[in-house]
Order: sequence, then structure tokens, then C-alpha cells
Amino acid sequence: MRNPVKLGDIIAKGMFVPVCVILALQAAASHALSLPERDLPSPEIRKLPLELGNWRAAGEQTLERRVTEFLKPDEYVLRDYVDRTNGSSVNLFVAYFKSLQNNYGPHSPRVCLPGVGWLAVSSNIVTVPAPGRPRGIPVNEYLLEKSGDRMLVVYWYQNDRAIWAEEFQQKLKLLPDLIRYRRSDVSLIRLTTPVLGVADDNEFAMCVKFTQLIFPFLAERFSSGG
Repeated sequence: MRNPVKLGDIIAKGMFVPVCVILALQAAASHALSLPERDLPSPEIRKLPLELGNWRAAGEQTLERRVTEFLKPDEYVLRDYVDRTNGSSVNLFVAYFKSLQNNYGPHSPRVCLPGVGWLAVSSNIVTVPAPGRPRGIPVNEYLLEKSGDRMLVVYWYQNDRAIWAEEFQQKLKLLPDLIRYRRSDVSLIRLTTPVLGVADDNEFAMCVKFTQLIFPFLAERFSSGG
């Protein structure tokens, strides 16, 4: 079910200032406390299946050195999948960050993709169905254009405790997670696929189906971290 939720709605509801205050207080508290974290084992996200239903991995890539030096992920996977029934392709990017205390954390595609020339055509937060999640999961649906080419990006943030779409929410969760769980790990999950028609409905539906296939394995990998 595509239920758009925009940042403007949060501002309109009078939540923008309280959120900013909470973020500032949590940042100050986490720096002052410097809470020790649990030594978590790697989730080994490279063990995500190479075959998912009709989808088969068609290639593995690595990020450029300057990108990894900037993002500083503790682990990542960048992999193409192709649907054997119709030749459709999806690129999967999962970046895992063990701690947010000393690092910035996941870099939002809203920032990095426009930085390399892609222009935003539309952007929404929608709820999509996922196995084991009766209320579905919130994801960003992001349509971009560059030199006549169009691309759909679907992404969200996830750990073994929560799933969210808005980047600022990982900062809201930082101090509570440190106090309660002694951990602040998070992963960015991003799907990208070319858009061939005027609308992105077919591509979005395809990404939803792929999400439903990969989601149980993502949940398993992140829960394996302790």
C-alpha cells in the first residue's frame, strides 16, 4: 500500500522543533557519556543469497576507494540481480555500520545521487508489505533523471530492532539504543533499477517483490549480530 508521508507533514504537525531539540540533546549526551558498546560479530551480509526466486546474482561490484574512505562502512555488498523470466535488473546495495558514535553513518541517497548529476523527479515515503511485518515497512521511493535516463531508487534503514525511512530517525534512536542495548549498529538497504516507461509503477512493483524476497534474509543477517 503506497501511503505517502513527507517531511512537510512532520513540520506541519508541529514536530519539527521538538525533533531538533531531541537530536541536539542526544548528540550532547552521547558525546559526554561516551557509552561503551558490545563487541558485535559481523552480520556477514555477503552471505545474502545469490538466488532469490526468479532472481539470480549477475555480478558483484566494489565501491571506489574514495567512497569507502568517506562512508567507512564496516561491511557492504553491491550486487546486480537479474530476473530470469523477463531480464529485468535490480542493483542491491547493503552497507553495515557497527557504531554511530564515532562515525556519521549511512549516507542518504538523497544527498549522494544528486551530487553525481541525478535530478530528483519525485520523492515519497511509502509503506510496503514484508514477511513477518503485519504493518509493512516504510521505504523511500525516489525517482531520478539524468541526461534523459531515469532511475528508481528504493531504500530504507534497518537493524535487528527497527526499520525506518527518514535518516534523522537513526539519530533519535542512538542514545536509547546505547543505553538499553549497548549498541548503535545500522544498515542502509538500497535498490536501484532503470525506469523504461513514462511512469515508474512497474519498476516500483518489481522492487516491492524483490524486497519481499530479500527481507527475511536481511532480518536473519542482522539478528545474527547478537
